[in-house]
Amino acid sequence: DYVMLRVGYRGYTEGNIRLDPYFYQNIEGALAAGLEVGVYFFSQAVTVEEALEEARFVLDCIAGYDISFPVVFDWEPVSSDYARTNGLSTQVLCDAANAFCSEIEAAGYTPMIYFNLFAGYIKYDLSQVMENDFWLAQYSDTPSFYYDFQMWQYTSDGIVAGIEGGVDMNICFVNYARR
Repeated sequence: DYVMLRVGYRGYTEGNIRLDPYFYQNIEGALAAGLEVGVYFFSQAVTVEEALEEARFVLDCIAGYDISFPVVFDWEPVSSDYARTNGLSTQVLCDAANAFCSEIEAAGYTPMIYFNLFAGYIKYDLSQVMENDFWLAQYSDTPSFYYDFQMWQYTSDGIVAGIEGGVDMNICFVNYARR
């Protein structure tokens, strides 16, 4: 019914923004197949300014495409001694997420924040980002997250015809295409 495509990412050591090499091929193929499309950016922002830079990069990349599902801020802790996000404060993370989402919303898209249980409970202060929709990653038969969320990523081992290897599978509880 829908697909969430990675637009790009920020390097976790050097901090450069990179385009996903398959983004344009993927978005054009998804739209040609009649799928609703949402996008995400794998952030490693360490300042509000970097989060805004990421949002503007995403907006430039999706200009002219029919994006009917959310545009997502996907910040995840990286397990590396060299990750530039090591020690990032909860306040800076929440401010960065809100800045990204505000920029996306101002451009007319639905913003969303992606996280797993650890990031949702430990890295974020959810009370500071509650105005945004949430996309929860919890690989289980049923989610146990205490708070409301609008999309649930329940496995990374899904099978989709035409795609080699495991695929992240999601259930969306909101029909964003009809909003």
